[in-house]
Amino acid sequence: MTMYSSTDLISRRLGFGCGRLKGGAEKANALRLVHAALDSGLRYFDTAPPYGLGASESVLGDALKGRSEEVVVATKAGLARPASPGLMQTARAIVKPMARWVPGLRQAVLKGMAQRAPVGNFGVEFIARSFESSLRQLQRERVDFLLLHEAQSSDQLAPLQALLDRCVASGQLGAYGSSTGEPKSQLVHFGSVLQYRCPAPGAEWTPVAPCDVLHGAFRFVAPAIWPAMDRDPQLKAQLGSLLPPGTDPTTATGALALAYALARFESRLIISTDQPQRLTTTIEQVRHITASPDWHPAMSALHVAFKRAPAP
Repeated sequence: MTMYSSTDLISRRLGFGCGRLKGGAEKANALRLVHAALDSGLRYFDTAPPYGLGASESVLGDALKGRSEEVVVATKAGLARPASPGLMQTARAIVKPMARWVPGLRQAVLKGMAQRAPVGNFGVEFIARSFESSLRQLQRERVDFLLLHEAQSSDQLAPLQALLDRCVASGQLGAYGSSTGEPKSQLVHFGSVLQYRCPAPGAEWTPVAPCDVLHGAFRFVAPAIWPAMDRDPQLKAQLGSLLPPGTDPTTATGALALAYALARFESRLIISTDQPQRLTTTIEQVRHITASPDWHPAMSALHVAFKRAPAP
């Protein structure tokens, strides 16, 4: 396994997922999120045309202006940008506070959005226009990675190779690949960069290449850590010893999940949140954990605990 300093580990292997970068009244917070990520040492940013109700790419472009850090930017193509992002932003602002008081409202809205979710379009002309639009939104002449967004096995992707190879040759693109919100088994492989869900906690060995990108450690690994500590007080103490003094490990499951995935795989990991302070605190905790000589033994113990967990 490649060895890095704790600081290098953060910059080389952690990235920020920009799905929650929104415009309008939420733009100021979105800018703070990007700046907090940069200040914490993150240098990889993952976005897409539909993210942030269509505003993510432009917000990221604005946030990176005037910053001196060298960053890696990945975006996607295949799913369209929302047609009326401003209207969607306004509707969201109205529905969000009402959802606390109207039973079933949030579920109904989410169901409606799912029914209207755009169908993937992987035609050469659509992908070319999408990439050109992304460059404009990001205010960049080049992006490092372009990933086909939720391609299906029935999609005809072969004609895209010539287009994307030309983009690479022209210097507009570093490399291309494919991405899915699902596990690797459901990913349609294309190109050299693959992005998919972090393997389940305690899962048997899964082939994860160093150039792969994993997401979902916060969402899918962190929830399994608290029960594991609850079943094993010795494990809880072992994990707690990795954290900054006075930190309750039950409040740091996000950082522990990232540290577990960093120890188990050699790929890049994406972290996403809409809270700048949570991002800063989590990255600082990860830095503290991975600087400890007991990091890998503790993560091995956590992996054993996951494997021993009772079946759901």
